[in-house]
This record gives sequence, C-alpha cells and structure tokens, in this order.
Amino acid sequence: MLRWKKPEISDGDWIRNIVANEDMMGSDVSFANIFLLRDKYNIEITDYKGAFIRKYNGTGTRCGYTFPLGKTDCKKALLAIEKDAIERGENLQFAFLTEEQKQALEKYMPGQFVFESDEGDSDYIYLRQELADLSGKAFHKKKNHVSKFIRTYDNWEYQELGECNWEKAERVADRWYYDHIDQKDESQRIEYREIKEALYYFEQLNLMGGIVYANGKPCAMTIASKINSDVADVHFEKSIGEFALNGGYAVINNMFAKNIRGIKWLNREEDINIEGLRRAKMSYRPKTLLKKYHAYIKV
Repeated sequence: MLRWKKPEISDGDWIRNIVANEDMMGSDVSFANIFLLRDKYNIEITDYKGAFIRKYNGTGTRCGYTFPLGKTDCKKALLAIEKDAIERGENLQFAFLTEEQKQALEKYMPGQFVFESDEGDSDYIYLRQELADLSGKAFHKKKNHVSKFIRTYDNWEYQELGECNWEKAERVADRWYYDHIDQKDESQRIEYREIKEALYYFEQLNLMGGIVYANGKPCAMTIASKINSDVADVHFEKSIGEFALNGGYAVINNMFAKNIRGIKWLNREEDINIEGLRRAKMSYRPKTLLKKYHAYIKV
C-alpha cells in the first residue's frame, strides 16, 4: 500500500516544485488549495518514487486518486495506485483528470475506465491582460462598474496584500461572512474558515493578493497564488456592503490583474454549477474552460 499522509504546511516546497515543472493550469494542483481543502475532502498525499499523487475522499467528483505528477514511470505509478485501491477494498477512481491525463490513462490502462465530466468542475481561464485593460465592447459593462466605483469614492486606493495589511483583508472577510450568516449556508462557513486560514499561513502558502480601500476603509480583497510561472489561481475575492453594490468586485478584479507581475493567465476556478456564479464568471469572457474528468473502473 502507498504511504499516505495529510497535507502539512511543510509539504509546500516539494509539491510546488513538482507542479511548477508541469504544464498545468488547473486550480486543483495549487498547493494552497490542496492544503486549505485538506479537511473538506479528507485529502491524502504521497510521494511515490518522485511522483506526487493525491487521494480525495469526498463525494462525487471529489473522490478518487489524481494522475501522478513529476518525473516518474507513469505505468509503474498507476499500477501502484491500482494496488493501493485493491488493498483498501475500494473501486479504482481518478479525479480531476485533464484531457491529456485522460488520454494517458487510456494508453496505460486501456478500456478499463468510464469517463465523465461535470460542467461545474471546469476552471475558468482568463488572459490577465484583458482583465487589466477591460478594452473593447465585450468589457464595456465591467469598465462601467469600475467607473461607477471611482465616481462614487473620490478617496480610494489599491494596495498589494502582505504582512503589513493582512488584517485588513481579514476585516473584509469578517464583514462578508456576517453579511451572509443569515443564509445558513454551510459552504459560506467553510469558505470563511478557509480565508482565515489562508491569511494565517499567508507567507508559508506563498500567497499574494490585494486590498481596495474607499474612504479609508478596506472594502474589497483578493487572495491568489502561482500555479507556475505563467498561471495564477485566484482563490478568494470578496467585497462588502455598499462598496460591492457600487463596483467593488469589478475594481478588485481589475486592480489585481493590473498589478500582478509576470503572469499571463488567471485561473478563477469553478462555478460548481451555481447559475449566478456561472453568469458572473462568463461575463469576464474566459479564454477557455478547462475541462476535468472523473474516471471510475468498469465493474
């Protein structure tokens, strides 16, 4: 059986090094997500002869092994995963497969799997420069939202998120949570806890982000991390109260895209089949929807 452990903050360096050398854009390979979601999906990780493998023990598409990453013999790693599933007494499943990984799994273990995909699992991938410029007719409404914010609040500014101001981002998260607490939505409570933990481990998780202030008050914030040198994953984006109604989300989105350095692509993660979230993400004109597959063994 493979030797598994729960992700710890000290695992960040070796996992990030492997992921950075893979040509991947998916939010699921971000170490920040792996760490912050470790309890939600009971995530386990292992290093098998240089291969980084995860196992999700949630439900639906959040259940199964991930395709091995790193410089390794894929065939041997996949056979080790198959053996692990047998020893656990579980049917073999794979989660978060890219199109390329799906094809590789078919190559190494032909005809053994049924593949399914859920639209709600697809990552929204954007050109950072387009979100920074908001040029053209396609972004006219977004530019108007930014303009509304600027007209409404003469005294506003953007700051990069860091050690000196992370507590201001926490203040935004607190207000956002208490604004939504009456909805009795468990997912809101879980996300709030994840934001607090992300800010607590901000440096160890190699996070970055920004805060927008209006009239001297923090009113919007975002938290992100690099997947590799070309791609950043936006984990959280929040605006509060009247500021949200007056364009706060558009401003934090735009200002982060303007100020982040050396990044070509922004991954703004999935919509998890929430229609309002889907409309919001589509309104920013993604360049691609990164499809992910769930595979389960034929029985």
